[in-house]
Amino acid sequence: MRKISKRFGSKHAYTLVEIVLVIGIIVILAATVFMGITDLMNTASNADSAVTSGSDQLESNIRNKEVQLSKYDF
Repeated sequence: MRKISKRFGSKHAYTLVEIVLVIGIIVILAATVFMGITDLMNTASNADSAVTSGSDQLESNIRNKEVQLSKYDF
């Protein structure tokens, strides 16, 4: 009996539990990265729309100031 266990004990194979555990960890890490990237994309989209609306508001303010300045003769 000792001879058989020694012969089979020298080879190491991964069990199904170990493989499922590693796959589970990889899935959890991938989901975390995906959620982080999605958050970053939403933040970038919000920033882009804020810049666009801010530049529109700035253009409107510049036009108003030009109209006010046109009242004065320089």
